[in-house]
Amino acid sequence: MQSDFKYINVVPIGNEFVDPILSRVHPNFPGKGFNIIRLRRFYTRTVKKTHLSFLDKLSTILDDFPRLDDIHPLFSDLLRLVFDRDRYTFALGQVSTARQLITNIANDYVKLLEFGESLKHCKSLKANAFGGMHSVVNEITSSLAYLEQIRQHMVRLPSIDPNTPTLLISGYPNADKTCFVDIINTGGAGDDDDEFTTKSEIFAVGHTDYKDLRYQVVDAPGVLDKPIFGDCDVIITGLACHLPASLVLFFLDVSGSCGYSVAHQAGFFHSLKSRFLNRPLLIVCDETDLMQVSEQDWEVIEEMSSGTILGGMEEEEVGLKICNLRTEEGIMSVKNAACERLFDQRERLSSIAQAKAEISRDRYILAYQEWIDDETSSQNLDDDHHRVPDLLVDSDVLLRLEDLEREGVKQSEEVKQPEEEEEEEDFVMAEERFTEERKDQLVGIRKIQPLRILIALSFFILVGNTCGAMSHSTMSFVKYFLND
Repeated sequence: MQSDFKYINVVPIGNEFVDPILSRVHPNFPGKGFNIIRLRRFYTRTVKKTHLSFLDKLSTILDDFPRLDDIHPLFSDLLRLVFDRDRYTFALGQVSTARQLITNIANDYVKLLEFGESLKHCKSLKANAFGGMHSVVNEITSSLAYLEQIRQHMVRLPSIDPNTPTLLISGYPNADKTCFVDIINTGGAGDDDDEFTTKSEIFAVGHTDYKDLRYQVVDAPGVLDKPIFGDCDVIITGLACHLPASLVLFFLDVSGSCGYSVAHQAGFFHSLKSRFLNRPLLIVCDETDLMQVSEQDWEVIEEMSSGTILGGMEEEEVGLKICNLRTEEGIMSVKNAACERLFDQRERLSSIAQAKAEISRDRYILAYQEWIDDETSSQNLDDDHHRVPDLLVDSDVLLRLEDLEREGVKQSEEVKQPEEEEEEEDFVMAEERFTEERKDQLVGIRKIQPLRILIALSFFILVGNTCGAMSHSTMSFVKYFLND
């Protein structure tokens, strides 16, 4: 999330965009005596160089301006007052489209320059390329001007860290706020970010130290010093939502020198109180002004500092600090009291978060233990979903179980002996039956053997008659079979 926009460069508009680019074009043009190939290369380099210059400027604009999703919600709410989200997105889209169009123009004319016929033709193509790029930039002049306005608003936004403890200064003008913030600010003399000023359009940010911790002090002139409506409502709501570790210091001008009565200031305080629910609030009064306060105004002050219930939720206790704001000692006592209350709230919230984490952990452990118990108990169930320990109620059940096992073994042995005898008899009968079958097969083979010899003899005689004579080996073979 981006919260610092001072790095955004100035957006050039119109001639400020084009003139620096065209001035960097090579002034020494080749003469008529150059080869056409050299002319083509020269003007091709010129077009490419100009294209890269345009591309660099447009890419810088797109890279500097953040996307809406990358802006911190606090600054997104503040910027919502000065620009339209849709128009902002449209302007960046036009810049991106212009960059692509310039790239296409450069590529087209680079291809045409490869077929340049003469010096005049190459110059004409280069001029057309420059003219096309210039026309594209002129078409987005309105978008560039709008982005420059947005940049000016972004640069003026202070650098606020939403995670740092914050003191919000509020109250009507001329209520000793400026004196207070000037004294407690510990920023360096050369650090513009830490220098308080009430001339800012929105608010300024400073820093102070307390117990080795850094606190940021936000002064919002024009916002936290008048009734809440319109743009002020948006800004205050953003501060209340996105600054969780914050304390509101309300400076009450009892003397009425600010131009508003105590009752009127009380109404403004209650409107702030409704925005900063569950946040510590501290009312600061000058003790010298209280010497002349009326009884009616004092009742209003007591009502402001009393804790009330709003919206069904008890608010943070409102504190009242009375001191001499015209001395540095009194101002530092106000700062210490505010920082101490903010530190206590931070510690309390931390302890609450830790307690919630422990409760969640205990619940998880308890649920896990219950699940383990359920799994263990489910393993002790039989097929009928009855608990096995409930069935084992007889004390002699183990002895009875052993007797049953012995009886089962004895019965199995008695059944096994007849089965073994039957298996042996079956084996003998199978062996005798196999021997008889084997003898029958051998007798059949002996009967078939002479028939095979006669068939072989007939075959050789037939072959001998066909060929005219029989070889010696063939006759020997026949004699061998005849002798057999």
